[in-house]
Amino acid sequence: MPHDIIDNQQESLVDAIRRVLPGCAAAKFAVGYFFLSGLEAIADQLAHVHELRLLIGNVSNRETIEQIAEGYRRLEQVQAAAEALSYPKRAAMAAAAAATAQAIGQTAAALDQTDAAADLVSTLVRLIEEGRLKVRIYTQGRLHAKAYIFDYPPDSPYGNGMAIVGSSNFTLSGIRLNTELNVKVHGDANHAELSRWFEALWADAQDFEAHLMQELRQSWPLAQVTPYEVYLKTLYELVREQLTGAETEEFLWQEEDDITARLTEFQEQAVLQAVQMIRRYGGCFVADVVGLGKSYIGAAIIKHFERHDRTRALIICPAPLVEMWEQYNEAYQLNARVLSLGLLHETAEHGPEWLLYDERYRHRDFVLVDESHAFRNTNTQRYRVLQSYLAAGARRVVFLTATPRNKSVWDIYHQLKLFHPEDVTRLPVDPPDLRAYFKLVEAGERRLPELLAHILIRRTRLHILRWYGYDAETGQRVDPDAFAPYRNGERQAYIQVAGKKQSFPQRQLETLEYSLEATYGGFYDELRSYVTPPASSTSSGETLTFARYGLWHYVRPEKQAQPPYSDLKRAGANLRGLLRVMLFKRLESSVYAFRETVRRMLQLHTTFLAALEHGFIAAGAAAQQLLYESDQDEEQTLWEALEQLADRYDPADFDVAALRADIEHDRRLLLQMLALVQPLTPERDAKLQTLRARLSQPPLAGEKVLIFTQYADTAQYLYDQLAPDYPAPDLAVIYSRDKSKAQVVARFAPKANPQLPLPPGVPEIRVLIATDVLSEGLNLQDCDHIINYDLHWNPVRLIQRLGRIDRIGSEHARIYAYNFLPERALERTLGLHERLARRIQEIHDTLGEDTAILEPGERLNEKAFYAIYTQGNLAPYEEEGEEEAVDLNEARELLRQLREDQPELYERVTQLRDGVRCGYANGENGAVVLCRAGPYRQLYQVDAQGEIVSRDTARILYRMKCTPDTPAVALPPDHNAQVRRVKQAFEREVRARQAEQQHTLALTRAQQYVLAELRVLYAEADEGLRRQIAALDALFQQPLTRPAVRAALNQVRREQLTGRPLLEALTQLVQRHGLEGMEETPSRRAAANEEEREALPLIVCSEAWRE
Repeated sequence: MPHDIIDNQQESLVDAIRRVLPGCAAAKFAVGYFFLSGLEAIADQLAHVHELRLLIGNVSNRETIEQIAEGYRRLEQVQAAAEALSYPKRAAMAAAAAATAQAIGQTAAALDQTDAAADLVSTLVRLIEEGRLKVRIYTQGRLHAKAYIFDYPPDSPYGNGMAIVGSSNFTLSGIRLNTELNVKVHGDANHAELSRWFEALWADAQDFEAHLMQELRQSWPLAQVTPYEVYLKTLYELVREQLTGAETEEFLWQEEDDITARLTEFQEQAVLQAVQMIRRYGGCFVADVVGLGKSYIGAAIIKHFERHDRTRALIICPAPLVEMWEQYNEAYQLNARVLSLGLLHETAEHGPEWLLYDERYRHRDFVLVDESHAFRNTNTQRYRVLQSYLAAGARRVVFLTATPRNKSVWDIYHQLKLFHPEDVTRLPVDPPDLRAYFKLVEAGERRLPELLAHILIRRTRLHILRWYGYDAETGQRVDPDAFAPYRNGERQAYIQVAGKKQSFPQRQLETLEYSLEATYGGFYDELRSYVTPPASSTSSGETLTFARYGLWHYVRPEKQAQPPYSDLKRAGANLRGLLRVMLFKRLESSVYAFRETVRRMLQLHTTFLAALEHGFIAAGAAAQQLLYESDQDEEQTLWEALEQLADRYDPADFDVAALRADIEHDRRLLLQMLALVQPLTPERDAKLQTLRARLSQPPLAGEKVLIFTQYADTAQYLYDQLAPDYPAPDLAVIYSRDKSKAQVVARFAPKANPQLPLPPGVPEIRVLIATDVLSEGLNLQDCDHIINYDLHWNPVRLIQRLGRIDRIGSEHARIYAYNFLPERALERTLGLHERLARRIQEIHDTLGEDTAILEPGERLNEKAFYAIYTQGNLAPYEEEGEEEAVDLNEARELLRQLREDQPELYERVTQLRDGVRCGYANGENGAVVLCRAGPYRQLYQVDAQGEIVSRDTARILYRMKCTPDTPAVALPPDHNAQVRRVKQAFEREVRARQAEQQHTLALTRAQQYVLAELRVLYAEADEGLRRQIAALDALFQQPLTRPAVRAALNQVRREQLTGRPLLEALTQLVQRHGLEGMEETPSRRAAANEEEREALPLIVCSEAWRE
């Protein structure tokens, strides 16, 4: 039966409009909401329209008055809102028009990039220019009506016109997709009344053509942009949150004694970036290279959150840095507690969760971890303690480390998991799963910097000079695009520190050679042969078996796979190699260190044999006896391996005869080694005498000198032997964590440490001997001479030591590092390079495959070895090398500087509409397309056939990089089709990403069990008990990250608790682990996930590449 109802089911409104529109003399549409998607559906009919007038509502605030009433529940506020809409001020009307224009511009950006959409925008502009399309915005109130009025020509047999009124807005959803209710209105009287109603509203409305025309001309089909602007927009889009987030953070204090008053420009930027990262993701890394003031940055971050958020911080740091952080805490009023990471051991009462029960720490809600790479290994007590602490509550974190990655990418993964415990992630990476992403990084299929750009700040010295430096001659800002002369040393640059010009000192490395034969009385080769592996080609006689540390090899075969011997195999697998390395390094360090180590090993072997005679195998208690004082820190890997052997075993499970024979063999060799080195006196120690001679000559004589050695034995030996050469106050040694570092630092570098005032009458130290207890986190730049007494295999430790004096604020234009290098009598006629080659081979022969067990920072780096001792150049091993890539840290700096130096261009780039595109003649055929869905962005490169060939953001950006005067070229005819294919691929990726996130957030089996039983209990409970059950239900629906909580819940499931026992067990679990109040987390998490789920995939920009 014929009817006049249009509901988008039997008939769509768009079809009705398309049938009526061609035969009309004019059309008048009055709608609450208007998006270009509505016009897109009738685009092919617009050419026939003589006049179309659009009256649209103000869409700047989409909340209806009814929604406001629901939210506030107060009638007077509803009335006030209604009056504000009915009698708007002129400024409000202008703002409403601008907001509506912006909303329409956003709909233009959302149009699929097709030729038809581009033609639509061009058609609309032409119709406005020809006066055939007129648009006004109604701002006198909220326009909620939807009326489509059509005027017939004068000679029409159907009367003056007709209309369609109902519920459909002029959007694609309203006229086609939604289930709506509209009705056709016929008759001249109805048409006349609707026309009168429309004209009355039209008369009260504002002209909108100019706003609409501006949005159309700025939309992607018509916007005129250059390759440089597309490049900048791409950079801006990729780092937008970090830029805009940093802009909203302000330092609300700048008191003279405040930590922020001491910050340089680049340090202040690091603080602002870190704050933004922490707010978004809960934590971040500050990983600047040594000498750039990470400690100041960390202290300022703590202060920022303390002032803004009233947080109370806990600072966790290595024992040697506790004193420094205590000083910072007091000087800058950080309201923090300082805890040595050496105290992070599990306790008998609370296991790894003891911090949550200690009143000194349990209420701390911000955590700074200094030298966070100490937490790269999950199989340590310290890791488990920190993991449990951070997993409880909403603690935010900042990690300070110059070396977040030591062995592998998994070092960073394990640290990241401390503040991002779930693998499912809102970090804008693909896949949205951290473990999966790191596996792809390991396989070379993803770039780690693309993830780290969102949570890690790392700058090198050259980076600072490039982006924050001033030319030493002109005083002008360094041009980042013309930095090569500064990199090559042809020009000098400085930075501003508290209004003063400060430069990084120039480094000068010098090699100090000494005779090995003379040092060891001609016995060096014999001593080295005892340490060399039996399989080595240079092993000419008996060698140590290290049987004492490889006990698993003596376990009877039938017992080897059984605990505890299976654990013994793992513990001792590398231990013999580590002991060999230890002995060889001490042999290279000093006669005294080698002699003392051999003596201790001899004592341990004697004790072991005595225990064996008494019927037990004593594997433990060796670590404390073998390693001396701070050497426990220097050789942490060896320390941990020794600790794992702390047990006693049944001799019946061993081949005792073979074990005894090898132990006695080693004991005999140790006695022989001790006999060889015992007679060696300091007067015959050529290495020591070389040091003494150089200290007495210029330029070292009379100057402050810092002498570093890896070993405490060597440090004490040097102090004892140099003491006669210096008055008592001039010489000092420090290697123990028990000695007051603050007092030593204050006496050695008072200018660099004004917060450590030197008491009146206390003399300064001129020559300071130290182990690496002083190599981290200290300012010692009163000194400009460092001597490294041990041979350097790798620059990592040398760079760390140099960082103590090679720092911002040094008064010295040049610093000097002297590195000892042994020589052999037979090699004196050879060149230095050949001698180094022989030295490298000797190290390889001595240690063999055992070098593989060392961490990268301790292994021999042959290229760096040559660089240290021949070229005196460490820059290639400290500064990241240039590659054909643009990382996001560089993008942030470029845009920050653009905002300061060219604010008009920066404003234009930030206001460019989504979807803009241009052509770029860069010698290739293809395109790049940047897509966005919520916080997730992906940059694609496609070839000439439209196939995706790269997703490597850094390298694509490098190929997009161009100059401001690079001209745009014409787009190829198939560009829209290429972009559309990329967008379709991105949409599929976003859907898969969302599905993966939802899958990853699935509950554990223990949670599923508990929730199912709680719901059974809920059905039987009274009202009071139901509230308790509902609270538990909400709490256990959230992801559980604390290992102890997961274990407790698994125990509940294993015991199959139900009913009241289950309720009591869960209540005790909540109280014991402090989970009260955490039931709000699911809603916060849901809101965050909703942000990404509802994000519309969009094209941000694209660029066609032409040959």
